[in-house]
Amino acid sequence: MKKIISVFTAVALALGLSVSLTPAANAACSGKLKIAYQGPLTGSDAALGLNMLRGVQFAVKKSGLDVEVKEVDDQGDPAVAGPIAPSVSQDECIIGLVGPAYSGASRVSLPVYLSAGLPVITPSATNPTLFDFGGKIFHRAVLTDDYQGPALAKLVTNNVKNAKVFIINDASDYSVGLAKLVGFTLGSKVVGKETTPTGTTDFTSTIARIKKSKANAVIFTGYFSQAAVLVKQMRDAGSKAVFAGGDGVLDQQFVKLARKAAEGALLTAPAVPFDSANAKLAKEFKKVMGSDPGVYTTESYDATNFFLEAIKKGNKSRATVLNYIKKNSYKGLSKTLKFDDKGEVAGVDVNGFVIKGGKIVLSGPIK
Repeated sequence: MKKIISVFTAVALALGLSVSLTPAANAACSGKLKIAYQGPLTGSDAALGLNMLRGVQFAVKKSGLDVEVKEVDDQGDPAVAGPIAPSVSQDECIIGLVGPAYSGASRVSLPVYLSAGLPVITPSATNPTLFDFGGKIFHRAVLTDDYQGPALAKLVTNNVKNAKVFIINDASDYSVGLAKLVGFTLGSKVVGKETTPTGTTDFTSTIARIKKSKANAVIFTGYFSQAAVLVKQMRDAGSKAVFAGGDGVLDQQFVKLARKAAEGALLTAPAVPFDSANAKLAKEFKKVMGSDPGVYTTESYDATNFFLEAIKKGNKSRATVLNYIKKNSYKGLSKTLKFDDKGEVAGVDVNGFVIKGGKIVLSGPIK
């Protein structure tokens, strides 16, 4: 506990916030109960966040409960997430939070939510160290990068003969961690590494290094908006290296932005597509929400339903909702959510995907 509190204090001071460790969990809600969603709803990665938000909204609509969805836009950026987390924690009617969506934003938000006793289920943040920041309030609906990293490496080596791999990260917590695990798994098959910070738009020098390394595969561990720029410039420069990425790239927006350059890309995610989980419900989702479900819509839907199930059982405070999700399980579309003492879920796989005909196609569990 002392370690976690000290992390929160350091983050707060760095961001110029006042430090208060008085839990808000004991305050009573005088209005409508709320479930919050936190993730990027504006900015370059908004498409990923909107996929998840719609999963939360759809679950609440179908529940019939008088529950409000609170939208928390952190743009996937720790610098944005840090200042807004205190206001979220102080809203006593928020009894559960789906998110934060990104690992970096989670790292600065979780200590604040811990001090307020606000239960969290992230549908997508995969950095393995997040329990250290969230403690008892932290839960995760997907496998960590400890699993995704080796799976991404294996997906490439399964599909590229005599793989020689160049690894690129975008300097974010998620990307650096995933790249490290991919590199460790590939060992001597790695022929080059580079960091291209988020926002990089000119990859000329990087592509020159890829060519010099004689890599026949490039793994990018960042997010789809930058991945699209990179792969387009690779193809324009004549590179035929297989392009691969993790769940940060797995979004239809990647295909929309990269166009033909995205074709054949290999991607991974510890996620289950909504239409694969329940095709009939996916059609209903599109009709109700006005858009197709995307990556992590399923996991957000399941996480929300776990909170809603707690409310249906009469739990209307943070403390009782937290107790409920710790002691019970919920059979969702993607998996049964049953959390261990560190908030992790087990017994599931990392899936592989390929871009084929302009669509993201599920190839199945990576073995």
